[in-house]
Amino acid sequence: MANRKIKLETTRAARRETNGAVFKIVVAACAVFLTLLIVALIINLVRLGAAKNRKAALEAQAAYLDTVIDENGKLIDYCGSPEFIESYAREYFDMVYRGEIIIGVK
Repeated sequence: MANRKIKLETTRAARRETNGAVFKIVVAACAVFLTLLIVALIINLVRLGAAKNRKAALEAQAAYLDTVIDENGKLIDYCGSPEFIESYAREYFDMVYRGEIIIGVK
């Protein structure tokens, strides 16, 4: 009976040591996991900030390009108008109407 009691106490002590080691391993694994989660969170927050900055820059560029497109659209509309075509033809092709007299030196 004494052997059995000693064996039982030895087994309990071994279990306590094993449980303590397992507990330490689990705590260390949780600490590593939490560290990885925090690092991943920080990295994603930095990326999110960079993405927001990029989005703001692209929105500003899109607004600028919209104004350029509007201005060029107005110029294209003017270049298609009869007034522009007539003035262009008079200036570059020396167009005159019948019966018109050109006064000037070229």
